[in-house]
Amino acid sequence: MVHHGPRERILDEERNTERGPERRATLVGGWISCAVGVLLAAGMVLVALSGGGANITTGTLGLGFGVLGYFLGPRWPATATVFLCAAAIVFGLAASQGYVS
Repeated sequence: MVHHGPRERILDEERNTERGPERRATLVGGWISCAVGVLLAAGMVLVALSGGGANITTGTLGLGFGVLGYFLGPRWPATATVFLCAAAIVFGLAASQGYVS
């Protein structure tokens, strides 16, 4: 058994070592997807604070963008995006029930 260190790939993924414009394009697409997801999560929190109700559509879209970003390449930002969107969904639902004012 080979130990790859603390950043061992999950589920024995193959590392994509190809270089070139295609790889850069997928990485940029992944970063853009993560940025859109974080913006959607922030927007959902702002709407929840202003009394917008229990609409979780934007959080779900942000979650989808985070998953898309994960598959396109930048793993750590995409994982953070998914967790932020999940937290925004929980926050939005808590605010709609009156737990957050």
